[in-house]
Amino acid sequence: MIPQNVHVGAYVSCANQGLPPASQAAGTRNGSAIDVSSFQSGVLVANIGAATGTPTTQTVTYSLESSVDGTTGWTAVVDLDGNALQVASTAGGKAVELDFNLQLLKADHAFLRVKEVTAFTGGTSPTLVTGVSLVLGGGQRLPV
Repeated sequence: MIPQNVHVGAYVSCANQGLPPASQAAGTRNGSAIDVSSFQSGVLVANIGAATGTPTTQTVTYSLESSVDGTTGWTAVVDLDGNALQVASTAGGKAVELDFNLQLLKADHAFLRVKEVTAFTGGTSPTLVTGVSLVLGGGQRLPV
């Protein structure tokens, strides 16, 4: 058997909470800093629940920011064309994902965080339960 096919858990680190599950009103939420210096790529996985408060529309947008020290100087993570990486959803009860290449971070940036922007139209105090995990791969040392 090929190890990559039957033991994928040995090749990725999944225990990286980008944003803890929580009920969110409209606004912006930033996750905690995660040290990604030992990894080369990853996937942002967002789980989005059903909205409450009967909004007419809802949008949740996720992006990534990087920093030198994990506390200041946060800047948008970009793709090869220089565009900010982001993924959005206009529906609840689903998951969305965003692949990212950590080789494209600024040379001295070792920390990553998730940025979530939630917006609603209409409704009575609408909220949405969301949560994000980061799956990191290409580690210098395989996670066990």
